[in-house]
Amino acid sequence: MRKVLIVCMVLLVVSGAIVFAGGKKEEAPAVEAKPFAGQTITALYFSATYAEAAKEYSAEFTELTGAEVRIVDFPYITLYEKMGLALSTGDDTYDIVTPACQWDGEFEPFMEDLEPYIKRDNFDTSDFLPGLWEQSGKWAGKIMGFPFSNTPQTLSYRTDLIDEFPQTWDEFFVLMDKIHDPANGLYAISFPGVKEQLSGLWMMVQWSLGGRWADADWNLTINSTETREALKIARKWFDYADPAAPAWTLAEADAAFLQGNAAVCFSWPTLAIGPNGDNPEKSKVVGKWAIAPIPYAKNGVTVLSSWDIGIPKAAKHKDAAWEWIKFYTSKEKQLKNYVDYSILPSRASVWEKPEVKNSKMYPHKAASDQGAVIWWRIPAGTMAETYVRDAVSNYVTDQWDLEKSVKFMENGFTKLLSDYPPAPGVKNTGR
Repeated sequence: MRKVLIVCMVLLVVSGAIVFAGGKKEEAPAVEAKPFAGQTITALYFSATYAEAAKEYSAEFTELTGAEVRIVDFPYITLYEKMGLALSTGDDTYDIVTPACQWDGEFEPFMEDLEPYIKRDNFDTSDFLPGLWEQSGKWAGKIMGFPFSNTPQTLSYRTDLIDEFPQTWDEFFVLMDKIHDPANGLYAISFPGVKEQLSGLWMMVQWSLGGRWADADWNLTINSTETREALKIARKWFDYADPAAPAWTLAEADAAFLQGNAAVCFSWPTLAIGPNGDNPEKSKVVGKWAIAPIPYAKNGVTVLSSWDIGIPKAAKHKDAAWEWIKFYTSKEKQLKNYVDYSILPSRASVWEKPEVKNSKMYPHKAASDQGAVIWWRIPAGTMAETYVRDAVSNYVTDQWDLEKSVKFMENGFTKLLSDYPPAPGVKNTGR
């Protein structure tokens, strides 16, 4: 009897250590459930809600896979420098990086091609918005990452002061004249006046007017009527803003709106107004705000902010990194990203979830559908942005006149395209 009992116990132990997957026997879940135990992967993020969400999810990922996740994050400018240096030198510190989509063309040579991983795991990518993915995560036929955010530039406005938001810039300024009341502490507009942010706002105006920097074949078109008109519009914003606005970052612009001191805020609503607008501890405009696409004259094209996530070629723990990418970009996490962090989804199905479709942030979908694009994604793109920053900043502060500002951009772009020409066959898919 004792021998029978021992045999039965052995059989139970052996059978309990075998499971099937795809018709093949493999080791027990107790082993397979944590295939990366003992590994630590390091992920580099932008210091914003994306990193905050990643930090929250790291413990769950460790429980599922055994891999520890270390999240490192930096502000925008610092992140570009840190990421670029690590990738270009073959530094293996980071197993995962999250480039802004405008950096893709510059960083792609140092990134792992994810297509073999997709095929190996039969990973379904059909839910990622095709147009977004082409601008964020794909470059020159290579899949270097997946987009995990889809943020078109929009604006926030006070619904107790504005019944229906204007669709054109002419209508916009007529309305601002009526609302602007600085004597009583109400400015018509708040916006970040520092040149790193103001330049992006100017871009959306130029593009909405039908302008662009160059055509599809990289012939410059920056010296245009649309460029001049956009500069004039950006300069006019300052007539309706707090005198301190030229020194404001996003934080100050958002705070002015949340404290009830501005009727309209040109910002990224997902970063502060979305999460805090209806929190009475942080907002004086609870229940009195909404999101709208930007005004326009010719089209509704606006600036896209998207970040993609991929694996550096030098990474030490590529398989564990790939598991994190699938985990962080999953439908479940994208929905949680939206609900808890106001991170707009890159998956089509998540936009249709009731929690998204019935929320205040849903107008971003209309802005995205109208057209949200990025500027040049070639290596010269980031340098081109610096010319725009200087030109716009110097014009709106009356240090340069209109023609000097336009020529500065044109001459700068000409030099960049000469010094860093796009690779043969690469078209300008941005503006």
